[in-house]
Amino acid sequence: MSKAEAERIADGNVRCFTLFRVFFTARFYYPVYALLFLDFGLTLEQFGILNGIWAVTIVLSEVPSGALGDTIGRRTLLIVAGICMVVEMGVLLFAPIGGGALLFWLFAVNRIVSGLAEAAASGADEAITFDALQAADRAGEWGRVLERVQRDTSLAFFVAMLTGAAVYDPQLMRTAFEWFGIDATIRQEDLVKLPIALTLISGIVVLLTALRFREPPKAKEGAVLETLRRSWRQTFSAARWIWLTPLPFGIILAVMALDNVIRQFLTLASEYWKVIELPIASYGVIGSGMALLGLFVPRIAREMAERQSPLRNFVATFLCVFLGLLGLGFAIPYWGILPAVLIYVGMGLTNYFVSRYMNEAAPSEQRATVLSFRGLSTNVAYGTVSLLYSALIAGIKLGADRDDYSSDQAYQEAVFVDSLAWFPWYFLVAVGLVFLLQWLRFGGLKRGNEG
Repeated sequence: MSKAEAERIADGNVRCFTLFRVFFTARFYYPVYALLFLDFGLTLEQFGILNGIWAVTIVLSEVPSGALGDTIGRRTLLIVAGICMVVEMGVLLFAPIGGGALLFWLFAVNRIVSGLAEAAASGADEAITFDALQAADRAGEWGRVLERVQRDTSLAFFVAMLTGAAVYDPQLMRTAFEWFGIDATIRQEDLVKLPIALTLISGIVVLLTALRFREPPKAKEGAVLETLRRSWRQTFSAARWIWLTPLPFGIILAVMALDNVIRQFLTLASEYWKVIELPIASYGVIGSGMALLGLFVPRIAREMAERQSPLRNFVATFLCVFLGLLGLGFAIPYWGILPAVLIYVGMGLTNYFVSRYMNEAAPSEQRATVLSFRGLSTNVAYGTVSLLYSALIAGIKLGADRDDYSSDQAYQEAVFVDSLAWFPWYFLVAVGLVFLLQWLRFGGLKRGNEG
């Protein structure tokens, strides 16, 4: 392949990487995620179980998909991810509101297909872009490319959060219709599927973008069975490399502790905004404001990565997240938004550090597989915590007296607030285990690839 061709592929993949990541991650139902599930007719316990199903699906398919990406091509996996995103949104559009047992199983199908999409996309978009840059002798640009993509994704989140919350608010939609001279009666149930329909459009964009990725020509893999055998060999090879190398082993442990508790809060964020007495219309503004942090956090993270060791950077991230979780437990009306800011900052720092350190450390021939182990580990932790959260809610309800509350809503909110108080102490234990396991394996977190 000529130098000019390598340059064209690198430039094109960087553009596709931005579009793919923006439309795949910035979904219009995010600002009302928990509320949407509950408004369909699901319970808080079912919400936790469904998130567990989603995570288990990713766990079972994450590493094989990454290994297949390293053998049959990352572009193929990205196309599969786009198809799955379209299907998962289609299932929710078909699901009846208040559909009883059928509703739960349709949501289970949605969570399984969504998990397959996440597994297929996880690491493949980064790997195909990084390899294209490396082929063009531009691997040194990866840090800045990652910074730009996170910035653009944050801007997309800004738009998605504002739009998703706005189209979910009956009063705001009635006002919008009146502005156009239309007198319409709009109820909450009329709007439940609107953010899903908008996300379906995003899914179509994701699929079209996946088709535009390019990767260097690869030798024919031969029979399917041989391809699968090679994929599993790649999987075990990547697992052995992680086990023997201090930096990626420590990063996997650190991201397991950070990611699951951050994501658990993010999936419940709309319920939290409700508990601290914020109106639905403000959820999009809040989410957009949090997304705007992505304009600044990646730059701060890049400066930290260039000046500080991975150990110091992850300790700073741990502290940021712990203080945020501690503040959430108080659920202070209005002012409860401040500790949530720390959680979002911690998420941005975690995403940047993990992507940068893992891509720089991983060998090119198994990069997608190594990145899939990152997804595998985080989703093992997230799935476990989601199921534990469902058990926690059930346990709190057993110890609470429903008659002490004036309404079902007051009872549910009290149970939810009680559950938040468990978050910081769970996280403290998880972080302690990270340092213990890293010390037992290597004697500390080192930067480098030596075994």
